[in-house]
Amino acid sequence: MKAKIILIAGIILSTVLSSCVSIMTRTETDIHTISERDTIFSYEQKNAPGNQDMGVVYPSSRTFKSERRLYQRDSIVERKYPDFIRLGVFESVGLIGTGSGESSYGTGMFGIFPDFVNLRSDYRGDTGKLFSGGIYRIGVGEWRLRWFKDSPNWTFGTSMIEFLIPSAKKQNTLSSIFPLYIRKRYYLREEIPYIAIVPSLGIGWYPSQYVNLSGSLDIGSLGGLNLRAYAGLAAGVNSKEAYQVRISNESDKSHTSVFPYFGLGISFLDFVNIVPETYREWRDHEHSSWNIGLIQASLIAAGTDSSAVAQNSETKVFTGFIFKIANASVALPILNNQLYLGTSLANFVVLGFNEWGIGILPFRLGYWQTIIADELSTEPFIEYNYYPSNFLHVGNRVNLRISDFLNIGLVMGFASGETSLGIGSDITSQYGAPISFSRAYVGVSVGVSDRIFFPDELRYNK
Repeated sequence: MKAKIILIAGIILSTVLSSCVSIMTRTETDIHTISERDTIFSYEQKNAPGNQDMGVVYPSSRTFKSERRLYQRDSIVERKYPDFIRLGVFESVGLIGTGSGESSYGTGMFGIFPDFVNLRSDYRGDTGKLFSGGIYRIGVGEWRLRWFKDSPNWTFGTSMIEFLIPSAKKQNTLSSIFPLYIRKRYYLREEIPYIAIVPSLGIGWYPSQYVNLSGSLDIGSLGGLNLRAYAGLAAGVNSKEAYQVRISNESDKSHTSVFPYFGLGISFLDFVNIVPETYREWRDHEHSSWNIGLIQASLIAAGTDSSAVAQNSETKVFTGFIFKIANASVALPILNNQLYLGTSLANFVVLGFNEWGIGILPFRLGYWQTIIADELSTEPFIEYNYYPSNFLHVGNRVNLRISDFLNIGLVMGFASGETSLGIGSDITSQYGAPISFSRAYVGVSVGVSDRIFFPDELRYNK
C-alpha cells in the first residue's frame, strides 16, 4: 500500500512539474517584416509585316519596359529562456547538536539516513546521535530580485512546504507552507559546478510562525545534485492548534522553539542558474548528465516463490519491481564521456515478497552507449547499495526515448545481498521479513519526468 501511495504521489508531482512551464521558462517573441525588392525588365520585339523584308529597312519595333515590385511578409521567431535562478524538487539537511541529550532524532548524514527501527510516530528520541534533527524542503524555487539598481545574485524564493526539525520532540518542529526567503549569492566559482556563499533570511507563516536566519556554502548543481553546509538560527512559535503540538505530550498550550544549528545537506533534481544563463536559450544550455529523472519504475520477473505484486494470483509473471526516485547519471569527461557516476535518493529492488533491498544514495557506475541518435540507448551498470540494505546490483537497461519527460525500456540484471541493519515493523509488515537474496531478473520499465540526453547535448561536446 505504501509503495502504491509513493508511486501515485510521484506521478502527481511529476505532472505538476511538467505543467510548471510558466515559472520555468521566459518566452520572447521577435517579429520581423521581410521585404524583397525586385525589378522586372521586359523586352518585346514585333516582326515587320510580311514574310520577307525584300531589302526594305523598317523602323525598329523593339519595346522596353521596366517594372519595380515590392514583396513583404512577416516572420515570427520565439525564443525560450530559463526564468529562474533555482528550481528543485527535494532538499534535505542533517542538523548537528540541535537536540538535548535524550531527544536526538538520529536523521543521519544529510538527514536521509535515519534509524528505520525507530522511525515511528511514538518515537521521542535517543542519546548518542550526531545528527539530531533535520531540515526538509519540497518544491523549492528562486527567482531574480532586482534590488539595489539591479544588483546581481539577489533572489526571492519559496518552497511548497518546509520543516525545521531540531529534535524528536514534535512540539519543537517549525513548519510552513510557502515560506518566503530572500537570498544573496557570492560566487567563489562561476563555472559548473558553481561554488557560492549564500546568506538568507526566511519567514514562515503557517502553521508555524518563525524566522530562519542562515548562511550556507553551496556546491552545485551537477546533474541536479547539490551539496550544502549550513549554519543558522531559527526562532518561532507553534500555537496549540498546530498539528505538531496536538500530537505531542504538550498539546494543551502553544510552544516556542528557538535553536541554533549546523548541518550538512544535499538536494536532488535541484537546478541552479547564474544570471548570464538566464539570457541563454534553452536549446543552447549545457548539460552534465546522460540521465536525470524523477521516477524510474520497472516490473520484473525473478522466479521467486512468492510475488510482491500479485500475492493472491496464480499467474505470477511479474514477481517484483524496481523503483528509483530522483536519479542522476553524471557523465565523466573520460572514455568519450560515456562512463558515468550515478545515484538516487532512494532505490527499491523487490525481487519477491520477502526478497528485497532498499538503498539510500547508492553508488552507481555505468557506461552509456547511444544506439540510435535521439531515440535508443543502453546503459550497463554496477550499483552498490549500503544502507539500510547491503546488496550488489548489476544490470543493463535499454531505453527508448518517447519525449523529454517519458521513456520506456527493457531491464535485466542480477541482485545479491541482504537486509540486516534493521528496517522496522512498519515496513516488514508490508513486504515481509527480509531474507538474503541472490537472483537474476528481466522486466519492463518506464521513466516518468525522466530526461535522457544524447552526445550532442552534453557540455563536454559543445
